[in-house]
Formats: sequence, C-alpha cells, structure tokens
Amino acid sequence: MQTKKTHWTSLLILIVLGLSMVFVLLIALGLGANSIVSLFTEEGDPAGQMIGAFAFGFEVLILLLCSWFVLQKTLGREQAEIPFVFPFAGWQIIVVLALIFGSVILGGIIAYTEIAWLAWIMLPILTLFVIVPPIWLLFGIGTNGIELGPRWRVFGILGLSMSIGPLIMIVLEGVLLLGMIIVGIIMVAILHPALFQEILSLGNILKQETSEEVILKLLAPYISSPILIATAIGYISLLVPLIEEAFKPLAVWIFAKKIESPAQGFALGILSGAAFALLESLNASGDGSVSWPVIVSVRAGTSLLHMTASGLVGWGIVSAFREKRILRFFAAYFGAVSIHGLWNACAVGAGLSVIGEAIGKPEWIFNFIPAMLGGMFVLGVGMFAVLIASNKKLRKPPSSPKIPPLGEGVQ
Repeated sequence: MQTKKTHWTSLLILIVLGLSMVFVLLIALGLGANSIVSLFTEEGDPAGQMIGAFAFGFEVLILLLCSWFVLQKTLGREQAEIPFVFPFAGWQIIVVLALIFGSVILGGIIAYTEIAWLAWIMLPILTLFVIVPPIWLLFGIGTNGIELGPRWRVFGILGLSMSIGPLIMIVLEGVLLLGMIIVGIIMVAILHPALFQEILSLGNILKQETSEEVILKLLAPYISSPILIATAIGYISLLVPLIEEAFKPLAVWIFAKKIESPAQGFALGILSGAAFALLESLNASGDGSVSWPVIVSVRAGTSLLHMTASGLVGWGIVSAFREKRILRFFAAYFGAVSIHGLWNACAVGAGLSVIGEAIGKPEWIFNFIPAMLGGMFVLGVGMFAVLIASNKKLRKPPSSPKIPPLGEGVQ
C-alpha cells in the first residue's frame, strides 16, 4: 500500500492563508465594533470605519475561497489540477459600467446628505460595488483567452498576493522611509544646528496644536522646500515602485519554474496586481464624508496601474526562467517601474498642488493641477492600450482542425 506524499508547497500556503485570515478578521471585527460605538456617540467617522470593516471582511472571504482550492491540492484531490480560465464575456463590460456609475451616483447622493446612519448602512456596500467590478473587468480583458494553469495554483497566487506579498512591501517601505528620516535628521543636526533646534521647537508646538489650518501654516515653509519636495517625490516615485514591482508578483517568483509560458506569467502577474489593487483600493476608501465618490472613483486608475505593471513583470519573470530571456525581464521590470513612478509623481504633484493655497502657494493649483491630471489621463489610456495589446499578442489563437494533404488516406 502506497501512502500519498505530503504536498508541502500547498500546505505552507494554506498555513500562511490561515494565519492571514485570523489577523484580517480581527481587524475587521475591531473596526466594526468601533464604527458602532462612533455611530451612537456621534464622534469620528462611523461610515468610514464600517467601510474598512467591510473591506477587511471581504478580504477574509477571498482568502477563505483561496484556502479551499489550495486545500484540495493538500488533500491530493484531482480537481485541484483542473486548468483555470477566467469566466469573461463582452456583455460583462456593460453590466460592470452600469453598476459602477449607478453606485457612484447613489453613494454620492447619500454622502452629500450627511445622514450618518444612512451612510453607515449603504456606503460600505456601495464601496464594494465601485471597487471590485473594475478589477474584475480589467482582469477579464487582460487575461481573456489565456489559461492560468491549475486552479489550486491560481488561487494560491491570489491568496499570497493579498497576504504575505503586501506585508513584505509594507515592512520594506517602512524601514526604508525610517532610514531616510534618520539620515535626514542626522544631516540636519550636523550641517544646520540652528535649523535642527527650530524643527525640535516646532515639534513641541505641533504636539499641542489640533487645528489643521494652523498646522499647515506652521509646516508651510518646510512643505514648500524644494529639497523636501524632491526627496518625497524621489521616495514615492522611484524607491516605492522599485520595491512594489519586485514583490507584487512574489507568488509568480515562487512558481516561476512551474508556470508553462510567458503568456501565463503575464496573466498570473495581472492576478497578483489585481489582488494588491483590491487590498489597497478597499482599504484606501474608508471615508464616509462628501469626498467618498471622488475617493472611490480614482481607485480604478490605480487598479489599472497595478495590474498592467505586474502583468509585464510576470511576463518578464517567466521569460527569464523558462526561456532564459534575462534582458526581457529587466526591460519589463524597469518598464513597469517607470510607469508606476510617473503615475506616483503625478499623484504627488496633484496632492501638493491641492494644499498649495493652505501653505501660501495658491498658484500651484493653476500651474500644476492641469499638467498632473493630464499626465495621469494619458498614462491611464496608455496602460489600457498596453493591457489590450499584450493580451492580443500573447493569447493563443483558436486551433483549427488539421486538413490532411490531398489524397492522403485514400486507398
């Protein structure tokens, strides 16, 4: 009697997903409890907290689904190896667009009324209706006609891209930012002692100040400093993309030798980007104020960014492992980093321009906002074109039956 061997890869993934589910569930329950308290005490943002609770709760459901398919592999079930093809059809485009626009309009009206209990009930659901369908649609367009491989591996990649991948990125980006701050403080203390003492005094004042307007006025000379702006843009537009584009498709790296083709690597890279976009967009939408429709609407562009960039990197990773195309990987990776960096630079520029009036630079709005928004629009159109063109290039055309040469088989 032969005993089945333990599939250690699926077992380890299952453990990671299980621990992640427990952690995320605790966060969801905590946010939900706080939102109820805030609703009855009329303090804080109960709708925003409930949006966060729904976001984390939805992520728990996705991780649970992923765990189920990975468990099939751990148990040695044959259905775990069934090839996965994403169920996408053209009619979904109309349905998704209608759902998005309807949800944004309804949610905007609810947010504008500022009725706390109504926003608390409706905005969390409408947030899911605005954030999730565009990711579904973009994923369907980018992977249309491409087989993603065994379904246990597909859902394993999805789960890892929503759990361990983002955790590694957050830690690395946090450590890097902390290191830059420490180095900056040391340099200021050594080279400009008077400025260092001034910053320390300002820090003591800010600890006791609660007015946002006063805080912005106190920080205005520093925020508008070209050195600080250049440093912030360098961190967000160069260092962050370098880290994120390397680790977003972490699961693609893990399975690189098992993935059948660069086309499949592209599709699984899109899946990794979709998972990260879902996590980031849902957790960045926890705002129940009148700004809700704007916040949730702009997340679609960010989802397109993450999915397209990770698709390119996934294609490059598998090309390097399967076809020894090392230069193709570096071209794909730095191409993705460049796209991500330009997008982040435009976003940072737009954000700084918005607060320009508060820090005594009202001309920033008129000088920079049109260029930043125009740049993001052009990038969005370009990324969508890349997604469609890449899919068209990489997917296999339907195989036509072979016609035997004339006379073959005739007795």
